Amino acid sequence: MKRQPWLTLLLLLLVAYLPFQVALNLSPDIDLMSGRVLVLGLFFLWLIKETDQHKFWCHPGLAAGSRSQNKSGATKFWIPAGVYPVLRYGAGRTEGWALVLFFVLSAVSILGAVNQAWGWRKLLFFASIFPLFWLTAALVRNKEHTRKIIYIIIGSAAVSAIVALAQFLAQFIFGLAAVMSFWSVHILPLFSGAGFGSLVASNPSWLVNIGGQTVMRAVGLFPDPHMLAFYLGLTSPFALALAFFGQRHRGIFFTVYCLLLTVLFLTFSRGGYLGLLFSLAVFIFFAWQRFGNKAKKFLGATSLLLVVILLLVGWPVATRLISSFDFREGSNMGRLVVWQDSWEIIKKSPIIGVGLGNYSLAVNFNQDYRNAVTSHNLYLDLLAETGLLGLAAWLTVLGLGGLAAWRKIGSEPVVAFSTLSALAYFGAHSFFETAIFNPTGLAFLMIILALSVAETKEDVL
Repeated sequence: MKRQPWLTLLLLLLVAYLPFQVALNLSPDIDLMSGRVLVLGLFFLWLIKETDQHKFWCHPGLAAGSRSQNKSGATKFWIPAGVYPVLRYGAGRTEGWALVLFFVLSAVSILGAVNQAWGWRKLLFFASIFPLFWLTAALVRNKEHTRKIIYIIIGSAAVSAIVALAQFLAQFIFGLAAVMSFWSVHILPLFSGAGFGSLVASNPSWLVNIGGQTVMRAVGLFPDPHMLAFYLGLTSPFALALAFFGQRHRGIFFTVYCLLLTVLFLTFSRGGYLGLLFSLAVFIFFAWQRFGNKAKKFLGATSLLLVVILLLVGWPVATRLISSFDFREGSNMGRLVVWQDSWEIIKKSPIIGVGLGNYSLAVNFNQDYRNAVTSHNLYLDLLAETGLLGLAAWLTVLGLGGLAAWRKIGSEPVVAFSTLSALAYFGAHSFFETAIFNPTGLAFLMIILALSVAETKEDVL
C-alpha cells in the first residue's frame, strides 16, 4: 500500500477534528478556537517543507531554495521563499488571488473604522482560516487523497448529526429545562468558549414554538441551530453525490444523507430550509442528464415520499418553511427592519464601508466586542463593513469556485456536484445569516473551494 504523506495525513486529521474543536479560553474576552491554531501550525509546517527551512529565497521556475541558473534562460524573478508554495498551489490561480484581494480590501476598510482593534481581530480570524484553501489545494492532489477527505467530511458530519439528534431527543426524556441547562453549562463553554457561550445563553435562539409547544432545536456542538444548519448544508451534498455517482456503498451514503437531512430539518432554520431547496435544485439541474433511468425513478419516488412524510408527520417543518414567506410574521418583520437599518449604514460609506468588524458600532456605539448585532445577511454585512469593493471580491471568490466546480463535471462528477451544491447552499443561506464568522463554517467553505479548484493528477471517484 502506498504510504500516506505525513502532511496530508495531518490535514485529514484536522478536517476530522474541525466539527468537534474545543475552545481555548485565554481570557474572559478571548475564546480562541483550537482549530484556528492547528490550521496555522499546519500551514507553517507546509511552508517550511516546501521551501527548505535553511533558504530564504527561491526562483519560481526552480526547485524551492535553489540558487542555480535556470537552464531555460528565462528571466529570474526572485521572491520570498515562503511565498513560493502559496503561488504554486492556489494564489497563482484566479480563485486564490480573489481570496487574497478580499483579505486586502478587508484590511483597507479597517483604516477608516471607529474601532480598528475590532477590525484587526476579525482580520486575524480570516488569516487563521483562509490558509485551509492553500493547504487543501496543495495536499489533496490525487484520487486517493480526494476520496479520503470526502469520506472524512461525510463521517464527521454523520457523527456531529448523531450528537445533535441525541440532544434534540433528550428533551423528551429528561425535560426541556434539564437539557437546556446541561447544554449551556457543560457543552456550550467547551465547544464555543466561555465568553461567547455566555453571549449565546443570554440571547437564546435555541427555542422554537411548534404548534403551541416550545421545543429546543437541534444545535449539537455548535453555538446555535443556524450554524449547525450551515455545516450540514455544506457537507451533506458530498453524501448525496456519492449516493448517485459513487462506485460503491451507495445505499450507505444515501442513508447518511437522510440522517443529515433529518437533523437539518430539526434545526428549524428557515434559512437552512431555503438553502437546502436551492442546493437540491442546483444538484438536480446539473446532474439530471447524467442520471440513468433507475436514478431518475428513484429520485422521483424519494421526492414523493418526502412530501408525504412532511404532510403526515413533518408538518412542523413544512409550516416553518411556509412561514418564511409570511412578511407579517414577527421574526420576518424584525429581519426586514434590520435590513433597512443596514441600508442606511451602507449609504454613509458605500465604497469601503464602515470597517471590518464595526457593523455593530455603526448600529449602536455602546457595544462590547462580543455582541449579537448583525445584519442577518452576509451580503449586507460585507457591504456595510467592507463596501462595494469587498463584497465584489467575496462574490468573485464564490463565483470562481462555482465555475471551477462546473468545469469538473465531465472528469470528476462527485467533486463537481458536491461542491457546486455546497456553494449554492452557502450562497442561499447567507441571505439570512453571517456564517463567514463561524470558524467551522468558514473552514469547511475553504475546503470546499479548494476541492473545486484543485488540480488532481487522476480522475476522482
